[in-house]
Amino acid sequence: MFKKRNISVYNDLKTSFLCKFSLLLGGVLLFVFVFFKVGSLFIDKGATGFLQLIHDFSRSSYIDSIVAFSIIFLGVGIILYFFNCQFAKLAKIADEVENEEEDEEVDISIRLRP
Repeated sequence: MFKKRNISVYNDLKTSFLCKFSLLLGGVLLFVFVFFKVGSLFIDKGATGFLQLIHDFSRSSYIDSIVAFSIIFLGVGIILYFFNCQFAKLAKIADEVENEEEDEEVDISIRLRP
């Protein structure tokens, strides 16, 4: 048998952390992409050593993969940010409903007293 799970509205499934993490990772990957592309503009083909490695890497297909992953992580981060905002609104609505129920219970107990 499956065990029934009750998930609280205050449990936002770690969307805040995952949102920040994916946005940070997407931003870092985007920065790396821009660094290599701009760096390759200033490095000529005759460079040697580390500069040659930067130039060769910026011309390879790996840099296209980096920008693709950057776009994916930024997109996932934006979606998780939306979910995080919705969970915050849900928690606010749950607080309001709980406060209304407590107020109704107090009103009922006051009316029932002789």
